[in-house]
Amino acid sequence: MDKIDRKNIDSRVGKSLDLLRRTYHAAEEAQGGWYHLLDVPTPGPSATITALSSFLLHEAKFEHQDHCLQFLRHRQISSEDPLLDGGWATNTSFGQPVTEATAMICHLMQRTGLAFATNAPDIRRAASWLIHNQNDDGGWGAFKGQASRVWLTAMAVRALGVLDRTAPALRAAAVWLIGARDSKARAWGERSGQAPTVTHTAIVLVALVESNIYRNDRSFSDAVENAYRWLKESADTATIYDDDARLENYNITRIGPDGTNHTWQNSIWHHGLPYVLGALVRQPSSIDYNLTVRATRTILESQDDDGRWPGVDGSTALSMWTIWPFLEALSDFKSAILQNGESITVLSSGTAVMKGGPDASTPLQLVIFAKLYQSLLVGIRKNWAPTVLLLTIALGAIVVATETLPAKDVALGVGVPVSLLLLQIAMTRGRSGR
Repeated sequence: MDKIDRKNIDSRVGKSLDLLRRTYHAAEEAQGGWYHLLDVPTPGPSATITALSSFLLHEAKFEHQDHCLQFLRHRQISSEDPLLDGGWATNTSFGQPVTEATAMICHLMQRTGLAFATNAPDIRRAASWLIHNQNDDGGWGAFKGQASRVWLTAMAVRALGVLDRTAPALRAAAVWLIGARDSKARAWGERSGQAPTVTHTAIVLVALVESNIYRNDRSFSDAVENAYRWLKESADTATIYDDDARLENYNITRIGPDGTNHTWQNSIWHHGLPYVLGALVRQPSSIDYNLTVRATRTILESQDDDGRWPGVDGSTALSMWTIWPFLEALSDFKSAILQNGESITVLSSGTAVMKGGPDASTPLQLVIFAKLYQSLLVGIRKNWAPTVLLLTIALGAIVVATETLPAKDVALGVGVPVSLLLLQIAMTRGRSGR
């Protein structure tokens, strides 16, 4: 029987949060945050929101939260142009707001409740930026006019899904995603129609289930069901990597206001297993506990001693992207599977035992035995007469079989009380039926 303890999860999470505390960088004007390369002192918006959310999702306090919010508010772009206003640029996007940063901040600000803080950035303007930058085909690229990509579209759907599930942009995005599947596997790859990967299929499933958009159309729900089937058959829960999607690179080109042409490359690190776990714990029909617990165990056992996980190239890079996906997945596991329990023990793919409270430290075998014993006593109290009858007959059979007494004597000795007991049962039931 496979088992996961909350204490083990919290211990691993604690190491990661300690690492994030040590790598926080203060900035000017009461601001601060993180860059994705944690030893670089210049904060960036994406790393700052993910690091801050790491504390909140695991119910841990961070003393510089207000400074991080001030930094994010300062970096939110204000413009008369709706294609720019409300979004966030990364440190390397030449001031151009991009979907990856804006969608991530929008989604996590709402999910963690930071959107309601007094000094929070304006999430409604961020949502407006996403809607204005949706491509005409229904998907999202880095910004409007850039080729639509599966990963970025899923991120935008997650963001809009926590703000306005009735937004027409969500349905248009779902239609694009359904059309972007691989024609054979009916799952998702990096680009529309490309060979599927467990990473991209998992993130799309998370987005469609979280936003609830899949419930509004039979073709959407069928697509989700088929994709889950493919994902469970294809995912390798013994490794944190997805060899088909370790690194997603794409070029972005933008013409600035002065006519200058800016081109840069964006790179997204993909550790496949955290996204697979996020999808598994959200499966609408029934959760596969075998796969879910095995994936969680692999994540826990793969962590380095200082709180990060190996990079997509197998190195121990000091990057936010070697921490955040795993902390988000472990938070998903705790909230969706453990809930208030202290441990989970898998009995089969569809059956698991959660323990908590006074039973938290009791071996599972004793808990099950105690429950069976309790049920047996309750059954005997409710059906004492039939129980006595069966025991009497069984005792008589044993006496006859061992030739302790002659069969006639046993029949006489047992038959009379059994007859009287049957008569009493019949009379009791007769009176109760009047």
